[in-house]
Amino acid sequence: MATKTYRVEGMTCASCVRRVEKALAAVPGVSDVAVNLATEEATLACDSVPVETLAEALESRGYHLVVEAGAAAPELGHALARVIAAWGLTLPLMAGMIPGLGWHMPWQVQAVLSALAAFGAGYPFFLHAGRQALHGETSMDTLIALGALVSWGFGLHEGFRGSMHPPFETAAALVAFLLVGKYLEAKARHRATDALEALLRLAPAKAFRITAEGGEEEVPSSLLLPGDLVRVKPGGAVPVDGLVEAGRADVEEALLTGEPLPVPKAAGDAVIAGAVVHGGALEVRVASVGRQTWLAKLARQVADAQGSRAPVQDLADRISAVFVPGVLGLAAVTLAAWWLRTGDLSVAWRPAVTLLVIACPCALGLATPVAMAASLGTAARRGLLVRDASAMERLSRVTDLAFDKTGTLTEGKPSLREVRALADLDRDALLRLAAALEQGSEHPLAKGILEAARGLAWPEVADFRAHPGGGVTGSVEGRSLRLGSAAFLGLALPGLPAAATAVGLAEEDRLLGMFILADTLRPETGATVAALRDLGLELHLFSGDRPEAVGVVAGELGIQEALGGCDPGSKQARIRALQAKGAVVAFVGDGVNDAPALAQADAGISMPGLEAAQAAAPMNLLRGGLEPLLAVLRLARRTRTVVRQNLGWAFGYNLVLMPLAAFNLLDRFGGPMLAGAAMGMSSLTVVLNALRLKRA
Repeated sequence: MATKTYRVEGMTCASCVRRVEKALAAVPGVSDVAVNLATEEATLACDSVPVETLAEALESRGYHLVVEAGAAAPELGHALARVIAAWGLTLPLMAGMIPGLGWHMPWQVQAVLSALAAFGAGYPFFLHAGRQALHGETSMDTLIALGALVSWGFGLHEGFRGSMHPPFETAAALVAFLLVGKYLEAKARHRATDALEALLRLAPAKAFRITAEGGEEEVPSSLLLPGDLVRVKPGGAVPVDGLVEAGRADVEEALLTGEPLPVPKAAGDAVIAGAVVHGGALEVRVASVGRQTWLAKLARQVADAQGSRAPVQDLADRISAVFVPGVLGLAAVTLAAWWLRTGDLSVAWRPAVTLLVIACPCALGLATPVAMAASLGTAARRGLLVRDASAMERLSRVTDLAFDKTGTLTEGKPSLREVRALADLDRDALLRLAAALEQGSEHPLAKGILEAARGLAWPEVADFRAHPGGGVTGSVEGRSLRLGSAAFLGLALPGLPAAATAVGLAEEDRLLGMFILADTLRPETGATVAALRDLGLELHLFSGDRPEAVGVVAGELGIQEALGGCDPGSKQARIRALQAKGAVVAFVGDGVNDAPALAQADAGISMPGLEAAQAAAPMNLLRGGLEPLLAVLRLARRTRTVVRQNLGWAFGYNLVLMPLAAFNLLDRFGGPMLAGAAMGMSSLTVVLNALRLKRA
């Protein structure tokens, strides 16, 4: 089944997302729908569904499906133009309220200005409310449209009665204030997703393509195809993902992967779009372009995460769906009660309209999505890519944190810990002989020995032979040597530490020395684990390594529960057991064997490494090391606090002001007009509170 993505215009809040998903899912042939408010896109799984049918389904709900290929996203300029127009029409109406100004217009002129502001500049409110009403639905647009319509209608009534001051400014000011709030909300959403554009801008727009004759031509990067050969000059950025075909240079990937030092690249090495080349030129064979590049995939993951819905956001949407009909009923009761009490509709309408306006749940709809968008952008800057917003919410509630060992807490590669001389050779002599045998080897243990022997002069080896699974043999400086495990040598290796691996060097049947190698802790592991413990987390270590090696690492770090010899199913089962006891578990791992545990955990976090592990985890660390984990855990907890503050403010605002509106206690301060201003300020408060997370 094909997957298609379209841009959707007209969405303003989480409730809009739900309606768009519902409308598209009802189209025959559509099996799955995911709508992203941040990018204003809908992704559908469907086969042979005409795009016109999809567009018609959305048009009936008040939304527009953009079908033109490459159509540009709408700009904030349209929203700003509506704000300017609304206030330009409203200010003359409000000027007549200023004592001593002497400003007066015929009520017919006031009616026209008010109508242009409310129904012209504010037409989206009425369009959405009307189309939702046709489907038996309500939203905050329903409250706004009713409030403005009733206000303008009552002004018209007062004008025909000969009133000197018909309240047309109420309808105009209500819409003007709300348009300011909508503009600020839209601007906040765009700021929260600026990271997407910044990521894509890392890749240059132009590239130097090498022609068949060996020359080069400058072309737009978007025109490159897989198989093309491009030249990246010193100081330039790589335009696409590819493989180095010629040249040597240091490539800086800090902005992409967080790696602070340039990485040497030569023929056969992979490079990614956006990496900056230093010290030489590279010829790169194009492997991936456009949406298939690493950079574009990363941008899509960020966008998907920002558009995903956290459980607390679903709760707010459900409450909003019940809240709006309840407010409409309460407004009707308020109108009837005041009419019965006073017998004057001109008195009864004001508290009812004020109630309608003051109750608009704009702040409620914004409380979670803006906070999550800001939080996810900050997390990406801190080195953690969040692919599922619900995982961020669960991370804030984590009680237990489990680690894999190799490649997560440790470097993931053996390094030489000790050289034991058992004959007449010293440490350097043993290292020289071992390095001579291992030179050119890609075996992890061989790399550990070669790294330790760097700087020594290695003699030549003759009659070299590798014995898979055992060791190597050869003649060095006239000596017939063997290097390998105890079983391969047929000799005992005395005093082997529990958490280490030993390699012996033998001449004939005589053991010359031992090399003790072990995986070492990452430099930041100790401090990070201690800080996590200070946050009140229960720490666990589940590893496929030998139990004795796992026990040594756990002892060094102060981790109470440590299980070694775990296969992938065992790790998953242990996490499931913790969850059954009520724990909220996060798991950090890096390998394919960690994939089931990453998927089982409430918050799975993958280290940089294999794609299978990253695909299973909703959260991916972008660079080696555990420092981002601590920072993002604190960010998740702060995000949860901000969301609660936002929801508390949204509900508290309604609970405090709605009774005042119903009892007409706000009338002396402007009634419906004050309500519109207060609601706009409520939304602005929620947005500003959420944007604090961008500086967290």
